[in-house]
Amino acid sequence: MKAFVIFACVCAVAHAQFGSFGQNTQRSGQNTQRSGQNRNQQSAFGSQQSAFGNQQSAFGNQQNSYSQPQPQPKIQSAGSCKELNERYPVPGSCDRYIECINGTAEEKLCPDGLRFNPNLNFNVYPCQYPNDYQCLERSSLQPPQPTADCPNQFGYFKLGDARNCSYFRNCVNGVGYDFTCPDGLAFSSETYRCDWPDEVADCDAEAFLGFRCPEVPISRELGPPAGYRFYRSDTNCQKYFLCIEGRPRALACGGDTAFDELTSSCVAADEVEACPVELKTSAARARKEAKENLALELSLNSLTPQQKRRNY
Repeated sequence: MKAFVIFACVCAVAHAQFGSFGQNTQRSGQNTQRSGQNRNQQSAFGSQQSAFGNQQSAFGNQQNSYSQPQPQPKIQSAGSCKELNERYPVPGSCDRYIECINGTAEEKLCPDGLRFNPNLNFNVYPCQYPNDYQCLERSSLQPPQPTADCPNQFGYFKLGDARNCSYFRNCVNGVGYDFTCPDGLAFSSETYRCDWPDEVADCDAEAFLGFRCPEVPISRELGPPAGYRFYRSDTNCQKYFLCIEGRPRALACGGDTAFDELTSSCVAADEVEACPVELKTSAARARKEAKENLALELSLNSLTPQQKRRNY
């Protein structure tokens, strides 16, 4: 009996130990499985974080590429850039220049006939006509590319001779467009504009205008005559000439006026005997209409507000 009791106690102890061990083992396995799942989840989440970190890194690199541009390979023939966007001339050349865009240098060439102007803003086209910019010390130019109309692809060019000074041609992409200066002006090859013929070196002002300034006698007491001299044209009463240092400039009166030699001014044409009848008649009619309009205006101004309302 005593042995049976001892045996039963031993079995109870063994069952308690081995039974709990199995449960613990099962629970440990479940915990291990759950731990593995957690580790897998953490690993996947870590992969997502890593991928997101890579995206952040790529975006960060993209931001760096905008805020701090990476050095570009230099073009040996074009030189280097001191600023991201700039232009500067090629030494010795008048139409070649270096253009830097985002730090990359490239040598460029103005169209034939145009000059590179380094003084313009970067957003302005830098090639201009010679009258807009002179290279001075930079004298080298590309070979000309003439056409049937033009000696260069671009530029202004004088036409005619010393007796016909008012004609010039504007060449654009090798196509010539002919122009004439306003009446009495001559084209200057030096300034590329229409100017007084007495100031254009290759223009014969007297032959061009058809007028030669009369010689003014020099007084022994007073010396050379002071001031300018005005002379009405022999063929057109509205046209007159201004003589400066013996060389003429052509001027004209407008509308129905004509030049009066007594007052050296433009007056109504019907007051100048040398004018034709048609011009005198037109001037007289214009003067009459002006007087009538003035009288009507004065009469209206003299009315009271009540009278004006009744009239209108």
